[in-house]
Amino acid sequence: MSNLQLAIRNLFRNGRRSLMTIFAMIIGVLALLLFGGFISSIYYGLQTGIVRAQGHLHIYPIGYLEYGSSRPTEYFIDDYKDVIKLIENNKTIKQEIEVITPVVRLSGIAGNYAADTSKTFIGNGIIPSHYNKMQNWDYYQLNLKPQKIALTDHKTDQGVVGFGMAKMLNLCKPLKVAGCKDQALSTNNSPVDNDILSFQDMVESEKVATQDSQQKSPQKGVQIDLLASTGSGAPNALSLTVIEAQQQGNKFLDDGFISMHFNHAQNLVYADKSRASAIVLQLKNTDKMKDIQNTIQALLNKVDLKGQKFEVKNFTEFNPQFFKVINMFSMLFLFMVVVISLVVLFTTINTLTMSVMERITEIGSLRAMGVRRSGILKQFFTEGAVIGVTGATLGIITSIVVAFSFNRAGLEWTPPSNASSTSLRILLYANPFLLIGTWLLMVFVASISSLIPARLAARMNIVDAIRHG
Repeated sequence: MSNLQLAIRNLFRNGRRSLMTIFAMIIGVLALLLFGGFISSIYYGLQTGIVRAQGHLHIYPIGYLEYGSSRPTEYFIDDYKDVIKLIENNKTIKQEIEVITPVVRLSGIAGNYAADTSKTFIGNGIIPSHYNKMQNWDYYQLNLKPQKIALTDHKTDQGVVGFGMAKMLNLCKPLKVAGCKDQALSTNNSPVDNDILSFQDMVESEKVATQDSQQKSPQKGVQIDLLASTGSGAPNALSLTVIEAQQQGNKFLDDGFISMHFNHAQNLVYADKSRASAIVLQLKNTDKMKDIQNTIQALLNKVDLKGQKFEVKNFTEFNPQFFKVINMFSMLFLFMVVVISLVVLFTTINTLTMSVMERITEIGSLRAMGVRRSGILKQFFTEGAVIGVTGATLGIITSIVVAFSFNRAGLEWTPPSNASSTSLRILLYANPFLLIGTWLLMVFVASISSLIPARLAARMNIVDAIRHG
């Protein structure tokens, strides 16, 4: 009879104890796989959200990430269309691109002077059709709801603000924002600063010029005024028709967010149709991101575009918090691995030690019949391995059933970086190493834990063991 057959028969001698050990292992495997699948859903969900909103790759003037946010008018891409054309003419790169689009980043002061309110803002100039197309990216098939923006390409004077910005500018009622209340105006008898008066005069003159150049037709939304610094350092003011408020992922962004048409942002900051802050690329496949990044960087280094030098950054570089979040959950998972491994270790040791104590006479008889210590050691090691294989296999089967039922339940949650709820899913198959690694870990721990009682059995004195009976 083989060691494997003997191991299975010996485990059935006390089936209840063996089943409790296997059950503990099943629970451990279930906990590890469910939490690991949850981390996978966070990883791919967070990546999808970033790629949809900001793309895979950004092309900046060198130094933009370090200094561009404070000096956006000094760090820009001149003749951005030439850069886009250069990239699209490369067949290797073009076939991997889903969307390539220019953007303008800006900041300044937004004012709703009809309500005597103003607020600093962080602006984003986009081409609406490109942005909304990026929202359809779903490489990992998570079926997340796209967060499309309510702007169109042909209405360049319209914009969208965050919920917090709408509240601070008293736009809740005009925009019909649910759960938002405008603050009543208070009487202010203090003298008005001459600089403020001159700025308001400039804004009013800008409004008149804008209205004269447009057809006099009713427009949806409410007008606010934006003030920003141009490339020459002079202030520039434009009106913006806000048509909607969209909640952002965090309060800081929500309180200062304004998104507008790319051309409107250009007019406000550069007054030049050829300039952009950055070029955004969304790829079809994230796995090829590094290769495409290196290819584009090499391509830009070879050509002279008005003496400008560029750097290409991927989403993990311009979003450093991405890996911070993933690393935090990875450490939690590692902690769970250690705790569950210790539970399996001591449970298996206890089970096999009890088995050794019950079979002392049998062990002595086997040794007296000529079985070597290595044979006894191998026998108990095989029993531990059988427990590990059985528990790990049943644990994986149980996890697959539970994860399938969980995903079909339609549960939702709102991640910390999201403004809206998403499906709560357990992605067991997103990372192939999760299932294989967990199975191997449990088998390894159970096998190793059997060495202590196996060594105890192998080192018994033959005479003392026989007398024990």
